[in-house]
Amino acid sequence: MRPGPLLAALVTTLRRNVAMTCAVVVTVTICLAMLGAGLLLRAQAHTVDDFLLDQIEIVVDLQDGLDDADRQALRDELAADPLVVGVTYESKQDVYERFRRDFRTSPDVVAGVGPDDLPASFRLALTDPRDAAVIVETYTGRDGVEAVRDQRALLGPLYRFLDAFTLGAFVLAAVQAVASFVLIYTMIRISAHARRRETAIMRLVGATNAAIRAPFMLESALAGLLGGLLAVGALVLAKIYLVDGRFARQTMFPLFGWDAVWVAAATVLAVGVTAAAGMASVALRRHLRA
Repeated sequence: MRPGPLLAALVTTLRRNVAMTCAVVVTVTICLAMLGAGLLLRAQAHTVDDFLLDQIEIVVDLQDGLDDADRQALRDELAADPLVVGVTYESKQDVYERFRRDFRTSPDVVAGVGPDDLPASFRLALTDPRDAAVIVETYTGRDGVEAVRDQRALLGPLYRFLDAFTLGAFVLAAVQAVASFVLIYTMIRISAHARRRETAIMRLVGATNAAIRAPFMLESALAGLLGGLLAVGALVLAKIYLVDGRFARQTMFPLFGWDAVWVAAATVLAVGVTAAAGMASVALRRHLRA
């Protein structure tokens, strides 16, 4: 089908369905914005995890009363472990000073704790931080060892928070996708009914199903593209004013960069156009069989 008649048919269809097209664009925008938000939250989880792999250490708490010889023997064993690249000893006083620094904004917590309340410990740097679980299993229960702590485990609530919000964003995107399909289906059926005479003439002159489908699919794809562009705009504004403008000053963790935004934007646009056109194709099947 030549571009001229195709564009003319598209303009005619849009004029007849301005309100419905606007409703589709709004619904698709919300759907794709939720999809983009889910992708960015997942990117944030990966960013935090990569950061923690380089920052978090394994802490081996020592039992009270451990003599110098046994402590040195344990240190030598840890240093000889091929999974361990560095061992640092911290006395009770060292641990207490670190505790005071970590909780300097909570004086009530610090006031109730003294050096003798905290165990001396070894802090381990690993060759590969992903081997933390192996170290924890290997040295838990050893003589002189009170506990072995993987500090990343302390951040479980943060990971669960990010996972919950990511899942929530994807669920909302799925719900909005259903609403978008219903609206697109309705829009295409109304357009097909309004253009039934033109469609009948096209059939009489031997037009293929692809030629008949094209204006409707372009209308739907255009709505998907507009919704995708609006969703991308929302993601960019969120990055500028929320992530970089507000959260960057309130978190100790690095935040996802612009590369994650552009990946999410490309995904959102691709999904918006292809899914909308695909929905239109499904909606037209019955019409073309009629």
